[in-house]
Amino acid sequence: MRRVSLKIGIGAFFCLVLSHGVLAEEKDPLSIPDSDEGVPGAGPLRRTDWFRGVWKGRRSSWLNQPQKPQDSIVFLGDSITQGWNDDFRGFFGGLNVVNRGISGDTSRGLLLRLPGDVLDLNPRAVVIMVGANDLAEKARGETVFTNVKLIVDRLKKHSETMRIIVCETFPCAPDDYRPVAEIQKINALYAETWDDDARVTVVKTYRLFAGSDGASLPKLLPDRVHPNTSGYAVWSNAMHSVFRDLGLGDGTAHPHAWMQFSRDDKGTRFVNGRHAYSITGTKSLEFTIKVEPEAGHYLALQWFAQKGLPRTITVEANGSRLTRTHPSQDPGRQSSSWDSIPVSEFGITKRERKGSYVVRISCPGDAEGDAVISGVRLISDPSQLRADQLPQSNHKVIR
Repeated sequence: MRRVSLKIGIGAFFCLVLSHGVLAEEKDPLSIPDSDEGVPGAGPLRRTDWFRGVWKGRRSSWLNQPQKPQDSIVFLGDSITQGWNDDFRGFFGGLNVVNRGISGDTSRGLLLRLPGDVLDLNPRAVVIMVGANDLAEKARGETVFTNVKLIVDRLKKHSETMRIIVCETFPCAPDDYRPVAEIQKINALYAETWDDDARVTVVKTYRLFAGSDGASLPKLLPDRVHPNTSGYAVWSNAMHSVFRDLGLGDGTAHPHAWMQFSRDDKGTRFVNGRHAYSITGTKSLEFTIKVEPEAGHYLALQWFAQKGLPRTITVEANGSRLTRTHPSQDPGRQSSSWDSIPVSEFGITKRERKGSYVVRISCPGDAEGDAVISGVRLISDPSQLRADQLPQSNHKVIR
């Protein structure tokens, strides 16, 4: 009898804590409560002036929207989630994804803002990734897990059809600031609790970014916490596989931007089932890319190789000019292949708010024969070249 009454008591306590948390948030959703009284969950809730400003700025950007995006895939987390940017850098193509990451947030902060930031959107799926800031504030792994479990329970209660996706906490530096053992404890509790739960998918993201010592790989997380473009490409690939398995997407990793020519583009010709441009000494190709490239991106050109001599082109972007040569093919053979150029070779080392970039492809004056280009893509991972056909792009050809 005591055991039964204790379980009922704990359940009632959590309901009381959660209801007080909702009331606290609804009172002023742009302000962090000054004390823990009535705040759901346990562990740290940051209250520095810096974090209060970030919290208010981020939340006001979406809570003040006249229409809330419904039936979306919501990413909920801290700066690692915010780092996708609100446009998700094009990693998810046409999927209806929404970013609810706030830099510096903790698992308790996620729980506090869950009603207004997530539940009000009635999402079809929620992706959770959190933990680094809790550990930086000396919380234990069990605290992070307990708060995430409260979030998952609230999501289950809100909708019986919502897909709940929990990403393992990413590895960090090999020190005691965010101990490897505590991160592994969080992830072990995730697996123990939800690996056999049909409502929850645990994504094994830790091993994607961890070295043999359990700490993060600098090539993917240069500051040992936040992914670079290559790191987000790795995470994106993992999420595309999950989305495909859950019926949320087709698993296709779209480029960040692309040119897929059609019969409506003046001057194209039909080559091996696709529209392409022939570039000669007198005919060049210019187009705009409406996505700002950044370090880790590649400008990929799809060539149609032809028999005879090698083909040479000049590619201009960001005030820099490069020469690329494609080898010849045996007589009677004609095939396409991708040539990926790091944007750093055009002097692009960071994302700049230019709005768009103009790319010009031409043939040198002494080139022998034309070069045939059938597609252009801005990518950060080779998987973004796998899709043979993409939706019609909106990047303007200005030839």
